[in-house]
Amino acid sequence: MTRQGIHLIIQKNSELKNQRLEIKKQEEIKLADDIQMYIRKNPEASIPNIIENASDRRISKSTLLRIVEEYKITLNKVIKVDNVIISQMKRYMEEYPMKKQKEIADRFNLSESYVGLLIQKFNMPYNLKRKQKVYLKASELAIYVKEHPEKTYQEIANKFNVSRESVINQIKKNNISYVSKIKKEKKEIDINALRTFIDDNPELSVKRIAKHFNVAEATIKMRIKKYEIQYKAKRTKNKP
Repeated sequence: MTRQGIHLIIQKNSELKNQRLEIKKQEEIKLADDIQMYIRKNPEASIPNIIENASDRRISKSTLLRIVEEYKITLNKVIKVDNVIISQMKRYMEEYPMKKQKEIADRFNLSESYVGLLIQKFNMPYNLKRKQKVYLKASELAIYVKEHPEKTYQEIANKFNVSRESVINQIKKNNISYVSKIKKEKKEIDINALRTFIDDNPELSVKRIAKHFNVAEATIKMRIKKYEIQYKAKRTKNKP
């Protein structure tokens, strides 16, 4: 290949790269405008609300904070959460008592220190002693599973005050007879993942979407309505 040919390839690739960067920059400016507009209309909005509702695009917490800083967008220093979030946090802590404060903070897109303040202020069911290591005896586990075969992994974990993973590991390690109750356990859905999946597959029915996330159709319908995800119900059946 000649030098001229190599130069042309480099030049074309450079032009394509610049075009991509320009497109990305314009998309980011549009996202910044959407975020700023949402905050103006909802000055008391929490970070989770901004992430979920400010734009049709999927936004991570780190992206939001970077854009807020780069485009000098005013964000409330004191993040407020509504009663719905407080109720969700309480239920989450009751259902997953072994979750650490950091895990709870990540789940609700809040800072760990702010979660600590909310726990104290609203008297949330958070076990401060959960950091102490609890040993799960295989013999006790085997007896409990035999007497309560209907219990899910999480319900067993709650009983012994250990993590769900500890229960699963002990059952496998000691060959304890147990039939998984996966269908009975509550399955969480990443709302951003759901929003992105629907945007990428607008032709799919609720049934197909539910099958993809391994949940009930009612769960998908409820999430679409709750988080105001743009979706037009399909009347015709999709081909398998």
